[in-house]
Order: sequence, then structure tokens, then C-alpha cells
Amino acid sequence: MATAIHVEIDVLFLLILCFIAYQSKNNISQQMSRILFRNTVYGIMLTLALDILWMLIDGRQFPGGRLLNAVVNAVFLSGAEVLGVLWYLYVLETLGHHITKKLFRLMLLSVMFFIALNLLSVKTEWIFYIDDKNVYVRGQYFWVQIVGSLSLLLISLVHILFTLLFQRERTDLAVIRKLLGFYIIPVIGTFAALPFSGMPGTWTCAAVSIILIYMDDQDGEIVRDSLTGLNNRKTLKKVFAEYVKQASPQKLLCLFMIDLDNFKTINDTQGHPTGDQALVAAAKVLTGSLGSLQAFVARYGGDEFLIMGFFPDETEIRAYMQMLEDRCTAFNREKQPPYVLRFSIGSAVYMPDESFEQLVERADSALYEEKRRHKAGR
Repeated sequence: MATAIHVEIDVLFLLILCFIAYQSKNNISQQMSRILFRNTVYGIMLTLALDILWMLIDGRQFPGGRLLNAVVNAVFLSGAEVLGVLWYLYVLETLGHHITKKLFRLMLLSVMFFIALNLLSVKTEWIFYIDDKNVYVRGQYFWVQIVGSLSLLLISLVHILFTLLFQRERTDLAVIRKLLGFYIIPVIGTFAALPFSGMPGTWTCAAVSIILIYMDDQDGEIVRDSLTGLNNRKTLKKVFAEYVKQASPQKLLCLFMIDLDNFKTINDTQGHPTGDQALVAAAKVLTGSLGSLQAFVARYGGDEFLIMGFFPDETEIRAYMQMLEDRCTAFNREKQPPYVLRFSIGSAVYMPDESFEQLVERADSALYEEKRRHKAGR
């Protein structure tokens, strides 16, 4: 009964991961983080397939059964180390670290060591052995395998925690939470399986975490801009409809259209990577300006942003626009980027029965008037 349930769980996860792998392969993005994630999915699919095969042959007597069982377990255990390396590299790439050739060679050496150790165990029985009844049994040095697998997960976790404690200003906290969330289910699964050979372990449970990460990424891609992490324009009308219900003469609903000055010049003279850095910096300045303000911020398109929020009166609206200008000045002074971060801002206060398109058009007109003033003031 337990074997049947174990197999059913693995088959279910394998089918889900097949779908994820197919969707990921068809994604036009070829970012290294996506490639590493996709390879991690492939690796977990392989381990699940081997786990299913092992459950079907373990303890069953047939010609060549013991050899097949030994080879399946050797590959399965080696795969755990490969997956640990893939996850570690994925974490580094996601956190923005550069993966050097030296680090890659070191990881490759680690993988080769454990592959050799597990393959040799077919004869030496160091990590595992198959008894006369064709039953898998942990060997005298099985702990080395466990330490190797957990060490890779632990090193990855240390990088995540270090980023959270000392570099959180440069990293999206949602990304850190996602990476930290990966560990909960596999760690529980690992320690739950340690006393019992044959229990679903680390990488069976890791399949659940990978599925959750994929779901989170897909949800984020629907409503979030991939570069800046801000909301995208797809949910604007829905938010507008909700905000309109709350608007009143004492609670003015104001929409700001915000444009990054000289963005084309930044791209043309310093390159698109620097232009992307400017967009990310602009997004951080805008989100940092919200404080306790009830507001919604989004990347509207290109170098244009939108903020929609409530203010008690026109004076507070003007004060907020001035604060955005002051924050840009402070950013330029403190960070000293290779460009000057500066906004042109157009605002419009919602009028009763006005549509979202009409409000955007009025704010857009105010924005272009502001940009003309900026150009005239040079």
C-alpha cells in the first residue's frame, strides 16, 4: 500500500513537471536563471522517474534485478548532487551574482566526486548495497551522501540569508522570500525520510517547491513588470474601478504620469544595460516615495510610470510631486550614477463619471506640458 502511494505521488509530480518543462522550453526568454531553473526541473523529473522505477523493482526477484537496482540507485543518488549544484547556481544567478568559470569547475568537480562514489558503491557497498533479496540498504558511509546533499542546500541558504541581512536594498524582497520558501518542504521531507528507507525524500519534496516557485513566477509575469518588479498596466482598470468607489471631495483620487527625462540619450550614449539600470533606479525611487500613502504604482510602458493614489487636497499633491523631485536629487548625489535621474510629472485629479482613459489622457497632457517646460529651461 505504501509503495503504491509513493509511486502515485511521484507520477503525479512527474506529470506536473513535464508540463512545466514544456512551458518553460517554449518561453522565448533565454536568461541564465530560466535555463538553470529549467535544467533543475529536468533533473527532478529524472530523479522522480528513477524513484518510480526503484519502487517497482526493489525487493522483486528477476534475472539481472540486483544489478539494475544497484545502477538505478547509483544514478538516483548521484542525481541528488547534480540537482544541488543546479539549485545553488540558480540561487546565485537569481541574486545577481556572477558565476565564474572557477566556481563552475569547482561545482563540476564536486559532482564528479559523488558520481564516482555512488558508482563505486555498486561494488564497494560504501554508500548503499543491494542484498540477496534485491532490497536496497544504506551503506556504512551513507552519511557522506546526506552531508553532500545538505551542504549544497545549506550553502545556497547562506547566500540567501547574507543577501537578506546585508544587501536587501539591492535585492527584491519578494525574490528572497521565494528562494527561502523553497527550503521548507524539502528540509521537512529530508528529516522525515532519514529514519525510513524508501520514504519520499529531499527531491521528491523539492518537486512541490519547484511547482510553487513556477506558479509564483507565472502569477508575477501576469501582473508584474519583469525588469523593475513593478505592477504592469494589465490591472490598472481594475484598480481604478476599486479606487473610484473610495474617491470623495475629502479624498482626492490623483493619477500621475511620470516620464524619465533623457532616457533615449542614456540608451544611445551609455547603452541599454545602463538604461535598464536607470529604469530600475526610477522604480525604487517611486516605490520608496509611497510610505503610508494609499497608492498603486506601475510601469506604464518604456520609460513611463504611473502612480494612482489618494490625497486630502491639491496642496498635498504638489508636495508629493516636489518630494519626488527631491528624492531624485538625493539619489543622484548619493549614488552618483553615470546618468542624471530626473522625472517629468503630469497629474490629474479624478472627476465624477470620468473614465480611466479620460483621466490618463488629462494626466498625459499635463506630462507633455511639463516636458516642454523642462526642455525650454535648459
